[in-house]
Amino acid sequence: MITTVLDGLRELTPQGWTVTSALGAEILSLVTPPEGETFPDGQPRPKVVVPRDPDEALIAQAVAQARDADYVVAVVGDQVELVGEGRSTATLELVGGQVALLDALAETGTPLVVVVMASKPLVLPQSALDAAAVVWTANPGMEGGRAVAELLLGQIEPSGRLPISFARHVGQQPIYYNQLRGQHGDRYADLTQEPAFVFGEGLSYTTVEYSGLELRTAELGPDDTIHARVTLTNTGARPVRETVQVYVSDTVTSVSWTDKELKGYRQVDVAPGQSVVVELDLPVADCTIVNQAGNRVVEPGGFELLVGPSSRDADLLRAPFSVTGS
Repeated sequence: MITTVLDGLRELTPQGWTVTSALGAEILSLVTPPEGETFPDGQPRPKVVVPRDPDEALIAQAVAQARDADYVVAVVGDQVELVGEGRSTATLELVGGQVALLDALAETGTPLVVVVMASKPLVLPQSALDAAAVVWTANPGMEGGRAVAELLLGQIEPSGRLPISFARHVGQQPIYYNQLRGQHGDRYADLTQEPAFVFGEGLSYTTVEYSGLELRTAELGPDDTIHARVTLTNTGARPVRETVQVYVSDTVTSVSWTDKELKGYRQVDVAPGQSVVVELDLPVADCTIVNQAGNRVVEPGGFELLVGPSSRDADLLRAPFSVTGS
């Protein structure tokens, strides 16, 4: 009743293509916990996860097939024993022999696509970060394998955007995009604070340029609405469904607050070579902070409207505005 990625690729690849497969790596074994099989009341204890060591024979088989292939699709991630209530893990890295497998596949030089099946944001090795593509499927459901195959074969356009940020190292946590200003500074002594993949990020088979962000008026009252417009240009050869994200930054606040917060978004279809002007409306009443009394208020003063394809600062166009009155 479940369609795997391998099933989907075998069903949907064009005539004349050949799909081969190899296990490549084991993930985990389950053993009885040292406290025994049951709790004092007789209820069964969950099994303990023991990561499997890399298997050189399994890796060698996968590498041999990768060298003879035009493309490699490496499906990695978490087994169900690593996710859910009562299954917290001490690491966010791929468990078992999966990292060794990805490293070996990357060394073949065959274009590598990494499909990550995991309901939490994992820390991916450099071999995955350098891959031709990374697809995060979360928990894709019973027909998820077919959907992944349709995506990889270009039969559908990627349009998903990350609802979470992916850290480079577990020590970067917390890594959510709307942290309080100055919470961690710009970097660690040995590592940037920049996530591997940020909230709102997602690629497609084309590229979209943002330009010309402008506001109808930059002086507003607390009961007004911000009216903005931005131009999207599809600079590639494929159609796109672009998620235009709207963030607000309150530049000076009476209490510590975030650098920016997502306040809205619009999905817009843009044909190849086409430019579209997108109208964006946002009530000033949404530009709130929580003050010292615990009340959600709009404080008068300077703000910035930020518009772009993700929460990454480099991806965002900025337009200043101010709110007067209280």
